[in-house]
Amino acid sequence: MTKKLKGLGAMVAVAGVILTFVRDGQTQSSDQRLSSFDAAAAQVTSLEENSHFRRDTLFGAARNAVSLADRWSSIRPLLEQSLNDSNSSTGVVSSEVQHTFKTSSKPISAVSIGASRYSGFTQSETSTAWCGASVVVGFNDTGSEIKTMLGAGGVSVLGYSNSINHGTSFSYAGAPTATVDPNQGMMGEPSLACVDSATFYYASIWVDNVQSRGGVAIEKSVDGGKTFSAPLVAIEKPPFSHFVDHDWLAIDHATPTNFYITYVDVDYSGSTCGSDQFAQPIPRYAIELVSSTDSGSNWSSVPKVIEEECANQANPNVSLAGPQVAVGPNGEVYVAYEAMGENGGSLTAREIRLANSVDHGMTFAPPVTVASVAITGNGADLQGLVRANEFPAISIGIGKANSGVVYLTWSNAGFTVPDAVSTIGSYGFSDVMFSASTNGGASWSKPLRVNNNSEGGNVPLSDQYKPSIGADKTGRIAICFYDRRRDPNNFMTDRYCAASTNGGASWSNTEITPVNFSTLVGQDVLVSPDYAGDYDTVTIDYTGESAGFIDSYSSNVAGNPNVLTNRY
Repeated sequence: MTKKLKGLGAMVAVAGVILTFVRDGQTQSSDQRLSSFDAAAAQVTSLEENSHFRRDTLFGAARNAVSLADRWSSIRPLLEQSLNDSNSSTGVVSSEVQHTFKTSSKPISAVSIGASRYSGFTQSETSTAWCGASVVVGFNDTGSEIKTMLGAGGVSVLGYSNSINHGTSFSYAGAPTATVDPNQGMMGEPSLACVDSATFYYASIWVDNVQSRGGVAIEKSVDGGKTFSAPLVAIEKPPFSHFVDHDWLAIDHATPTNFYITYVDVDYSGSTCGSDQFAQPIPRYAIELVSSTDSGSNWSSVPKVIEEECANQANPNVSLAGPQVAVGPNGEVYVAYEAMGENGGSLTAREIRLANSVDHGMTFAPPVTVASVAITGNGADLQGLVRANEFPAISIGIGKANSGVVYLTWSNAGFTVPDAVSTIGSYGFSDVMFSASTNGGASWSKPLRVNNNSEGGNVPLSDQYKPSIGADKTGRIAICFYDRRRDPNNFMTDRYCAASTNGGASWSNTEITPVNFSTLVGQDVLVSPDYAGDYDTVTIDYTGESAGFIDSYSSNVAGNPNVLTNRY
């Protein structure tokens, strides 16, 4: 690599650099192919010494990239051996193992375990699109990562499965089309949407590791999600100074050529926030949005800034994270996200916010605070050291009685107890919350607890976390989430779905998983030790043919993370 890696761009490049040199030049020795990543890992380690660096504000691809750098000395020998094995092989990289345990849900992912027993078996962080008979589920997939490391083109940290029978059964397809350029990669954070039963779109974080550019790219399928085209870049940030994370794609189904992608931009360029007294750039956290009026072929060149904050001396704990975008029946655009540590607040000062646009994303009103948030777990991890957050999930009502109503769900600590080991001195037991707005997000109903398990007194406390939401044509609302109520020790996890038929005034709860499972983190060397995905999705049939929901999530019942679906 001829250019020195620096700034947050280096963190984006970390995953990409290793992938390029694992793949490039099969005649090279493994040491030659990994030597440039040695320098990249050292640069990331140096970045962590920057006084402004904060691991707790990183999610998804960035968090996994930093984890790789931190553990590079132990991971490198494993990858070196895998490379040496691949150079001497006859072309068979790995075998596919399909887990077929019985459950009320459908297993849809296969697992590659041939390259290393320490990696390649994690599928999680799901996004689902459903149009008519066709359903596509995308997810982060380290098995795809290993396979595309040894392929001819770019790298993909993504997998997907598709169904042609309304989600009754799925076919695991592996990675969507990776970039043609071997120096580029699709680095995770899947977000899917569809227009009709043939036309699907798959958005993801994208990087160019030679120039350390980062952004979001989108792939298209015209055969119901069986295959995808090469990715087209939707947003690209300048090299070495930006990191783009947590992309989210939405389509305006009233005008299906209008597309929107929101994301977080962590900006270390100093162009907006300047530098500190040591000449170190002060990070800028921004929620931004780009749009397309021609079905994703071309995108707005100047992003709309929903909110931006400088993590300067007056606001050392500030960050913005977890955006999702949704479109109303008349083309209204809504962006929901979490704001943290604003106005000089502490790490525990958090809010759920929403901004809206009534002119197809051209301008946005100032964001409105939906609710204050009591942080879950220790603010970064739940019990068992599994990554968690309070990020909102958004859905728009489409039923006759609820058309245009905006629905939000998020995690919030219902009970907070002292904890001497916690980094903040307490532990927040997570609940799932719900609120609705009938006036375009201007005002919101009082947040309501969705999970109906008893807590407090002599009843053990438990976590319910990472909710996702959908609203179908009958007016029914569904919220699905992970739930530990059946384990008095608060480790084992189930999947629950809640339903409301009265606009969210009351909720039933249904257990989806017949047996609970361990969260099982820290098993795959290619991801962060606490990684379990930052989100999942509940989707509806956007053609309007069918009522109901398809919930996708990650289960460890088989002993390793696999993606499942449930028709609810």
